Amino acid sequence: PSATATAALEAPAAADDAAASVREGADQQVVPESIRELLPTTLSRLTSGLPVHELDTIIKEAKACEDALEREIETLEAELGVGAKRRKTDDDDRKEAPKVDEAHPSSPLKEPTMISIPFLPAPYQPGGEPGKGHVNYLDDVDAMLATEFAPPDRYFTVSALLGRLRDPMKLSHPPNARVRASKKPGPRGKKAETPEQEEKRKRAALEKQRALLALEANEVYRREQPDTAALLALYKKISSHRTATVFRKPVNPAEAPGYTERILFPMDLSLIRKMIVARMIKSFSSLHQRVGLICHNCVKFNGRESDYAVITRDFEDHVDDKVLEAVKNASATYGTTAAASGTAAAAGAASAGK
Repeated sequence: PSATATAALEAPAAADDAAASVREGADQQVVPESIRELLPTTLSRLTSGLPVHELDTIIKEAKACEDALEREIETLEAELGVGAKRRKTDDDDRKEAPKVDEAHPSSPLKEPTMISIPFLPAPYQPGGEPGKGHVNYLDDVDAMLATEFAPPDRYFTVSALLGRLRDPMKLSHPPNARVRASKKPGPRGKKAETPEQEEKRKRAALEKQRALLALEANEVYRREQPDTAALLALYKKISSHRTATVFRKPVNPAEAPGYTERILFPMDLSLIRKMIVARMIKSFSSLHQRVGLICHNCVKFNGRESDYAVITRDFEDHVDDKVLEAVKNASATYGTTAAASGTAAAAGAASAGK
């Protein structure tokens, strides 16, 4: 699953190629078809509000992850005795390396330098001495079987993008994963979901993803608001959620060592409110994207399976609900106003004709 999602990370630059890569990489039905068809566009939507520098980093990290995953696959195939056969049949079909845009050259990928990822095997840990911490893949089968992590977990920006996926888009962990076991149990006395209830919940979640993807084509979502009233009302609903507490103020670098090194574009809810009042944010889409940057930064710094990542997914799920609700209400109001204006114009024309 991690390899499948990594193949989709180039969606901001080439959505069609990414979608093809996802379909090709998931030919073993690792991910259900209903999810596979939405995964590339969902990943692209999650990057829509990120700065260009972050997008550039995602593409570079995706390539590094792909190379690391291929090395691990070769190690596993060698153990199974099938690697040589695969290379003989697939060498001619390998994709060409992406061409570099000479008019807009970009800097090489800056490898991570800070060690702050829990449970990450030593070879995956960023930084350290050459040969002890600069390897971005595992070259031992036992080491691979002993961990649920994969090369994407080593790269903060890629990990952040994967970490923002929510059920049922969220990629599952291997059996007996420590990350899964460390999560808190549900409320006491809550009955387990029946298969029918689980299927219904998953269908509803997929429909929500489709509704979010459809927002880009909605004029009301992209249209500049005449004043700050609607945006401040939406902001209030967003910031009043129980999970919003950790996002209301800027992160204090003294309390989070390394934050300024890893997070180049900080954002918080108090800053978003100031931007609304100053008319720097004028549309629902702009507000939605700025909140997305908050979520991206949080998961990027803390790791995609940290407690803060769990909070972030809950918070962003709430934000999406409120944005969909605000756009729906505004669309109804906009349609009523437009209809009233059309009626008034028609009446005025008829009166003038008399």
